[in-house]
Amino acid sequence: MIGPNVPETCWKRNFRMTKGCFLELAAIIDTVVSPQSNCPNYRFLTTHKKLAITIYYLKDTGSLWMTANVFGIHQCTVSKTVKVVCDAINNIVGPIYLHLPKNNEDMTKLASQFEVKFGMIQAFGCIDGTHVQIKRPIKNGQDYFCYKQYFSLNVQAVCDSKGYFIDVECKWPGSVHDAKMFTNSTINKKLIKGTLPQTLYSLPNYHSIPNYLIGDPAYPLTNFCIKEFQSCSNNEEVIFNSMLRSARNQIECAFGRLKARWGFLRKIIDIKIETVPIVIYTCFVFHNFCEKNKTYDLNEEEVNQQIERHRSDALKSPNLPDSIYSANNPEGEYIRKIITKYISENLFRD
Repeated sequence: MIGPNVPETCWKRNFRMTKGCFLELAAIIDTVVSPQSNCPNYRFLTTHKKLAITIYYLKDTGSLWMTANVFGIHQCTVSKTVKVVCDAINNIVGPIYLHLPKNNEDMTKLASQFEVKFGMIQAFGCIDGTHVQIKRPIKNGQDYFCYKQYFSLNVQAVCDSKGYFIDVECKWPGSVHDAKMFTNSTINKKLIKGTLPQTLYSLPNYHSIPNYLIGDPAYPLTNFCIKEFQSCSNNEEVIFNSMLRSARNQIECAFGRLKARWGFLRKIIDIKIETVPIVIYTCFVFHNFCEKNKTYDLNEEEVNQQIERHRSDALKSPNLPDSIYSANNPEGEYIRKIITKYISENLFRD
C-alpha cells in the first residue's frame, strides 16, 4: 500500500494526499514517532507505517478492526499507534498549520481578505460548533447528550475567509451550548484580555471597530462576536444580514470539506473518551495541511452532501439561543450599528 511503485492515484485515495506530502509529514514527525532501537518491533512499525495506519483509520468510517486487518496487526497496536501519531501531529504539525494570528500583520491580512471577499470590515474569522458523535461515556454520560438526541463532543472551530481553520477546541461535552462554549473559550478570553493582536478601524464620528468573529444567531452579540439582526427594521439591516450570512457560510463549507475528507468524524467514535479530542484535533490539522498543499481533489458531491446534512439537521433540531449566554450587550449592538452604516454608505459607492 505504501511501496515505491504504488500509483499516485492510490496514494490520494488511501491517504488523502500525494506521496510527496505524505513523506513530508512523515519527516516532520519522525523524531517523535520513529521506533526506539530497543523496541522489539522497531523494524516493523516505521514512521511511514505508523502515519499510514493513522491516516487510513481516519479517512473512512471504518474501525480499528478493519484497519488492523488491512495492515496485518492487532487492534491494540492500531489504537496505540493512532494515539502516538496524533499526539505528534498536534504538537509538531498543528502549530505550523493551525494557529491564530501571531501579530498585527497577520490580523490585518485576515481582516482584509474578509473585506475583499465579503465586504465585512474587521471580521477575521467565522465561528461555529459541530457535534461529533461518540458512544455514551461510562462517567457523566448525561453531560454528553446533546440537543440532536445523541451523545457527542461539541467542537468549536474558527475558520478564515478561505475555509482554513485557525482555532479549534475539542474539549466540550455535547450538552454545552455553543454560546456558553464561546464565552468560556480560550479565544474569547484572549480577545477580552487583549492578548490576541488587534487592528482598530476608525470611521469619522464613531468609535474604533475592533477585530471580531462572525457567529450565527445562537451566539452572543459582543464587541468581539457579531451576528445578524433577529428582525430587520430597514433595508440597511436587510443588506447587513445578507452579507453576514454570506460570509458565515465559509464555516459551513469548511465543516463540509472536513467531514467529506475524514470519515472518522461521521461515525460513532469507538475509542476512549480521553483520546477522542486528540484525534478530532488531528483531523482539523490534516484538513489544513491537505487544503493548503492541494493534496487531494475532494468529491464535490460528497462535500455538498455533508453541507446539506448539516443544514437539514439544523432545521430538524435548531440550536436555539441560550437565555443567558446568547444575550446582546450594548457594545456589540453599537459596533453592529456602525458596520451596518458603513456597508450602507459604501456598498454602491464608485
